[in-house]
Amino acid sequence: MTLHLVRLPIDLQALATFAVANGASDDDGGYALHLALRRRFGEAGPQPFRLFADGPEPAYLLGYASDPVALTEMADIPAVEPILDAVFTAAPQWRAMPATWRAGARYGFSVRTRPVVRFGARRKAERADTDAAKAGENWWARAGEVDAWIAARTRPDGDPDLTRDAAYAAWLATRLSGSATLEAGVELVQFRRVRARRSAHGRPGRSRVDGPEALLTGTLIVADAQAFAHLLARGVGRHAAFGYGMLLLSPPARGG
Repeated sequence: MTLHLVRLPIDLQALATFAVANGASDDDGGYALHLALRRRFGEAGPQPFRLFADGPEPAYLLGYASDPVALTEMADIPAVEPILDAVFTAAPQWRAMPATWRAGARYGFSVRTRPVVRFGARRKAERADTDAAKAGENWWARAGEVDAWIAARTRPDGDPDLTRDAAYAAWLATRLSGSATLEAGVELVQFRRVRARRSAHGRPGRSRVDGPEALLTGTLIVADAQAFAHLLARGVGRHAAFGYGMLLLSPPARGG
């Protein structure tokens, strides 16, 4: 399977109108964009993807798609909802990514992530059944999805002085394990906490999820070519369907 890098211009005002009309407004815009992509392009839409809306040029989306022909066919069909033609102001453009990857190859990368770890029902119960949690001091003890920095510092063998940068670099290394390794010097370029809307997983309505958003950059080395290809296609970490986890590759920094 050869991935293709897709570029789609986005009208942010139209996207905001679509979000309000569909009850999909949130801090990161991920749910609204996910919903708009699915309604306009179906399963052919790019995923993972990343929205670029802070630069001097008009907003646009970059994403990976495995079948650009199907994407083009869907784009040629008139949108059932006129607002979607206002959101996606032009046809998608795409270029093929490499058909094969070489183990040992170095690439610079940039990835917008939700660096979180999840706990199952048993582990959540154990974390909640502590004096601090019962007293309300550790609000995160009852959460199923926890900031990786908090989780690393508060586990039994954790380092309370661990920096956020180091925690997120370790989190990323774990998610790339088996596919790629990280060179030293992973940088936390941006960080913020966001409140996002997500599907309620079988329950009526949609849930709100608070959590960290981190933009990480650095240099990686491909460890396993096939595993790396699958990693690019599925994205890094959770929330890949909502604008996170897309590994953007570039020429590497000097060294190595």
